[in-house]
Amino acid sequence: MTAQTHCPFCSLPRRRIILTTDGMDLVKCRGCGLIYLKDVPDERVLYEDYHECTGFDPGDYSVNSVHPNLKALWHINQQRIEVITRHRNSGALLDMGCGSGAFMLTAKKAGFDVFGIDVSEKAARFAREELNLNVTSKNINELTGQFNVITLWHVLEHFLNPVAELVKIHNKLCTDGVLIGEVPNWNSIKFQLSGKKWKGGNHPLYHRSFFSSQTLRKTILKAGFSKCKLIHLPYTSSGKKGPYHFLKKAFNSIHRDAFLAFAAWK
Repeated sequence: MTAQTHCPFCSLPRRRIILTTDGMDLVKCRGCGLIYLKDVPDERVLYEDYHECTGFDPGDYSVNSVHPNLKALWHINQQRIEVITRHRNSGALLDMGCGSGAFMLTAKKAGFDVFGIDVSEKAARFAREELNLNVTSKNINELTGQFNVITLWHVLEHFLNPVAELVKIHNKLCTDGVLIGEVPNWNSIKFQLSGKKWKGGNHPLYHRSFFSSQTLRKTILKAGFSKCKLIHLPYTSSGKKGPYHFLKKAFNSIHRDAFLAFAAWK
């Protein structure tokens, strides 16, 4: 366990416990307001089995997939790539926290030159050997070259020091590069109504920082990005618009959706 004695955003030691779950304390900085995990488990052990690779069949990863999870993931990644191509429609794309490589497959099909990083060597090896993707478990500083697009799909909240990691990402972007990603929303209506309970991968066991729209913007801008904009991702599992789509759009407009999607420019 690693004890965080100071806020990873503003470095102040002053904080208060706002939630304890399964023996873990979430604290809120009395200075900047960032919520973070006080005692952090060892991530190399923790994340090795975080991504489930077994049974992922790229041939079944399509709009016509008979597997509902793969079909829903296909639609989600299609919506993500549509957002990206509004800003950049080609070039080198680095997917950080790429897992077993599903989003990379979508980006590759869209014409990007794709690269991936994941802390799990098991996931990285699967993506390399089974999907023939360029994936490593190295640190971003060990990569050569720069990227036109870097994606962080539910990754920023996992960093022990999000500002420091964003600085590394900023340095790896081309001059006109764009960072696009998404994090869970601490202020989401769904989370507040649930009594601040997590399930699965959203459990605090896996997360280090818990963002609101305000602390997310401040964190990204502090890392040196010139501009940060919250964007809308409706995430319809079927790709069709319906009541769920419009409800998410309404919540998104007031920053109360389950997720906060963002774009940031160098």
